[in-house]
Amino acid sequence: MESYNFLFIIAIILLSTKIFGLLSQKVHMPQVVGALLVGILLGPGCLGILHETDFLLQTAEIGVILLMFQAGLDTEFDELKKAGKAFLVIALIGVIVPFFCGAGICWLFFYTSDFTTKALLQACFVGVILTATSVSITVETLRELV
Repeated sequence: MESYNFLFIIAIILLSTKIFGLLSQKVHMPQVVGALLVGILLGPGCLGILHETDFLLQTAEIGVILLMFQAGLDTEFDELKKAGKAFLVIALIGVIVPFFCGAGICWLFFYTSDFTTKALLQACFVGVILTATSVSITVETLRELV
């Protein structure tokens, strides 16, 4: 008999992200903030209800791909021109802040006494990883502003 535990996991994720997304919208925040908060709460760091599994990792990859694809479909250059300054500021902050914070914190924790090129590249790599993961959040925030 097959285990259908993954359906229960999907139900928990969908229901909780919808509820917390609506709650965050009520306090004038993007829905993605509620989704992030519920992920932290249900994850192993707080309540430990959900744990990282292969199924969850693969589903998350599909979700990011769909989010970016949908953002591409919804992009209208006329709207970007109208709200150009706000979009530019949000996009720059969404890339620059995670990069420098990630690289800086990595440098402080691991390489403060090591001033080699290898250490600098490794710290920059951590910054790039954090930048790549923050892009989908920035895109979702920009979509809600329009």
